[in-house]
Amino acid sequence: MLERVYDTIKGILFYEFPKNNNGQAVVYDRPVTGFYIGDIGVKPNSLSITVKGGSSSLKDIAMGLQEYEHNLTVEINAGGDNIELAERITQEATRIILSIMRKHRRMWIVELCPICGKSSLTPQHFTIDHSSLLSSYVTTVNSEFSTLWQQTHPASIGVPTIQPSNLAAEAFLRLYNDVGTGTTVSGLTSAQLSNIQRMISDNIEPVRFLYDVICNDNKPSDDATNKQLYRSGTVTITAKELVKQTQYGPDNVPTTAYS
Repeated sequence: MLERVYDTIKGILFYEFPKNNNGQAVVYDRPVTGFYIGDIGVKPNSLSITVKGGSSSLKDIAMGLQEYEHNLTVEINAGGDNIELAERITQEATRIILSIMRKHRRMWIVELCPICGKSSLTPQHFTIDHSSLLSSYVTTVNSEFSTLWQQTHPASIGVPTIQPSNLAAEAFLRLYNDVGTGTTVSGLTSAQLSNIQRMISDNIEPVRFLYDVICNDNKPSDDATNKQLYRSGTVTITAKELVKQTQYGPDNVPTTAYS
């Protein structure tokens, strides 16, 4: 569940970090030599960033609706030529990460695209890279939204434009659900169809949405004298996610479930 959240945060940080002429993420003039998912025992002494330590508490909000609260940590590890430099690099790296993440109060979490296999930080990938496949679904979403708006608002208020990411997410989820119900999707190759079917059988949500993404704790440096020239800083992040739960049993278990 948190794997793609880790990947998304890693991608956001790399994309928005200051860069040098070689396209490397840098703090001052020091390149970040590693972006890690999960903690590791040996890290480079120069500068690395690790997304780790996740947990996801779950509670019922209503019948059929549950809420996850995800907790994770972004850790900065830095070494310098002397104690003061290591401290300054760590504090600056922590400041940059905090300045980036506090802007992302809402966040899309997108699985690897089953159509082309690419990783994406936004659902707009579907309507940009696969516009011909999604065009009919985009038209349907816009049409249904327009009809609903006109039914619930006076004619003097025009129909607003759906945000591109929302439109792309809704269009792709309709394609995804059509495959799940056995509906033929024009233009979908056998390999792409197989990829989506596998995601469905694995109970994967291809597009997720996190809200209340908050940096609720910031430790610029651990001031660890026993580490000599090595310093660590951490930013703790929490985020919420609503999920549908439509099956509660006991009759959803068939007699042939075990043999």
